[in-house]
Amino acid sequence: MTDPLESCLYIDTDIALNEACTQWAKADFLAIDTEFIRTDTFYPIAGLLQVGAEGRLYLIDPLEIADWSAFTALLRREDLPKVIHSCSEDLEVFQVLFQCVPQPLLDTQIGAALAGLGFGLSYQKLIMECLGIHVEKGETRSDWLRRPLSESQCTYAALDVLYLQRVYPLLNERLAAKGALAWWLEDCAAITAQAETPNAPEDYYLRIKSLWKLSRLQQYGLQQLCAWREVEAKERNIPRGRVIKDPVCFEIARQMPSDIAQLGRIKDLSPGSIRRYGEAILTLIDDCRGAAGSDLPPAAPKPLSPAQTQMLKQMKAVGETAAAKLDIAPEVLLKKRDLEELIRSGKLPQALSGWRKSVVGEDLLRLGEKN
Repeated sequence: MTDPLESCLYIDTDIALNEACTQWAKADFLAIDTEFIRTDTFYPIAGLLQVGAEGRLYLIDPLEIADWSAFTALLRREDLPKVIHSCSEDLEVFQVLFQCVPQPLLDTQIGAALAGLGFGLSYQKLIMECLGIHVEKGETRSDWLRRPLSESQCTYAALDVLYLQRVYPLLNERLAAKGALAWWLEDCAAITAQAETPNAPEDYYLRIKSLWKLSRLQQYGLQQLCAWREVEAKERNIPRGRVIKDPVCFEIARQMPSDIAQLGRIKDLSPGSIRRYGEAILTLIDDCRGAAGSDLPPAAPKPLSPAQTQMLKQMKAVGETAAAKLDIAPEVLLKKRDLEELIRSGKLPQALSGWRKSVVGEDLLRLGEKN
């Protein structure tokens, strides 16, 4: 049998990419992956794009391509599934390069969880589980912007889309047999929809833990500080933490310093950050102090009460029973934050609508009503 890696095609011209896209347009599906660098930047820098189609392998050099129009047309083609493993970071690469994400997308990590193979499977574990093949991952942290790429890098990158082409039909068949193929499509469509409408800078503060420990005024300070940092990091194209780290943002909002001396006593806020951003931070905090009550965000929910915690355990048990009957990973059926939202509001959150509503959502609502 011919080694498929021997016929791997390296694409570094617009002409070659356009010719390849003509061939890919005839495929039943495309297996896609990316390699990128994000050590010192806010946005990922694409170093390589991999495509697998009809058993063949292609490596696209994004540093050399100027015309992506044919490729982006394929990404948007609704009748051509795009298969990716653990897609979240790849979608950011697509947004930066193409201002779009693949449609429709099928994430094999999600598919594996719905197929009962395990939750959050790494690529190596997925390939071992489905194909019995061990995949080396030695080039994970290599420099994908270096040219020329080494033979080891090219082999590593090509194997990702080689095996995805073999795994996708297996998952597709297994999920179709258990009536879960529509679930896979629905969950992946939700991911791409979210990727196309990223959170506003004003919403970043909601990711920070222990938000409930702050007053509404302090939460407003944290909201505005995180939004300012988001804009600063994007404009300078540096990681958020290079501006101010999350825990430091929390402490600034909690203490709400009024002068440089107080700001200097914030733990882990570096002198360099104070020199560069000190006056801007103090001005921002001072503006927050004068905010009207209508400007303040809603109070963050407090931790569940003992009674609510007991309810959470009961709901998790319901979910685990349902997942076992369906032979799917329980983590893909229910998430703790969604159950907490249900307990607090008495209503099904958006994440528990769709296929989850009939599978487990209605049972959870009835359980909540009994208590």
